[in-house]
Amino acid sequence: MSKFNCIKHSPVFGIFVLAFFCFIFLLSCARYPTIPEIENVEKTEVKKTPESENIGEIFQEKAPALILHTETDREDYEIGPRDVLEIVIWDHDDLKREVHVSRKGEFSFPLIGKVHADGITVAQLEKKVGDELSGKYIIDPQVLITVKEYKSKRVFILGEVETPGEYPLTGETTLVEILSLAGGPTEDAGSEVIVIRPKNHRENPVSLEEAREDEIIDLNLRKLLEGDTSQNVFLDPNDTIYIPHAEYFYVFGEVKKPGQYSMEKGTTVLKAITTAGGVSEKAAINKTRIVREQEGAKIQIPVKMTDPLEPEDIVMVPESFF
Repeated sequence: MSKFNCIKHSPVFGIFVLAFFCFIFLLSCARYPTIPEIENVEKTEVKKTPESENIGEIFQEKAPALILHTETDREDYEIGPRDVLEIVIWDHDDLKREVHVSRKGEFSFPLIGKVHADGITVAQLEKKVGDELSGKYIIDPQVLITVKEYKSKRVFILGEVETPGEYPLTGETTLVEILSLAGGPTEDAGSEVIVIRPKNHRENPVSLEEAREDEIIDLNLRKLLEGDTSQNVFLDPNDTIYIPHAEYFYVFGEVKKPGQYSMEKGTTVLKAITTAGGVSEKAAINKTRIVREQEGAKIQIPVKMTDPLEPEDIVMVPESFF
């Protein structure tokens, strides 16, 4: 028997071969980090984070402190078509009238005839009516005008609010104030708020599909409720406020805070990982995948950090042993 055959059949040689293959196996683990299997994704318990809390509940808690509580001076309200006015002349009960401002901005009043009211304030209209009556019919008339129904200036609220519909603007009104009138966002509301400001007068709400040439204002309700006052804009007549349904993404694997997060416009893979607290020391971030449903099947997609996410995407950050 040759010397080589003796070594080949010795116990030491067997241990050496076993050690060699163990080394090759560990080396392969270092090169190819573990990536969670797609079938295990649905079994993973989804942990809701503060960033995915019900925006409706947060609104009910924090909105009252953000309402300006400023009283609108009735005399400064600018009258417009469709407004309903009550006109009282002191000591002349027979002249008390409730009038509707026409689409042309006019109404009729005894002894005077047609009165143009569009574009002037309540105080200016009181003086105008008083001047028309003074001397000819009544000595020093005292005129009091009250807006009974505010219809000329209104906004429309659509989407995930408790009571969508048309709401009047009685003066300078903020987003929080008008959402409060609508009962606040529902439990299914997202944090995004879209304000469509039409360039031309519209008597009906404007959909996103119709708003091709109109101004679009993107706001974030979560930021507003956290104290960012720049999100609490003043509304203009005929604005349409749209509250979309909440959308989410998920981050699992080697991140510090895995779980479900609210989806915001322009969320990238990097932003998703950052939102989840960043990666752990074991992460192989360059091997990150997203799991996305396409045509009823879940597939894994290699991604770059700058790639945008889609709603319901699952970001998987794998572990590297070395």
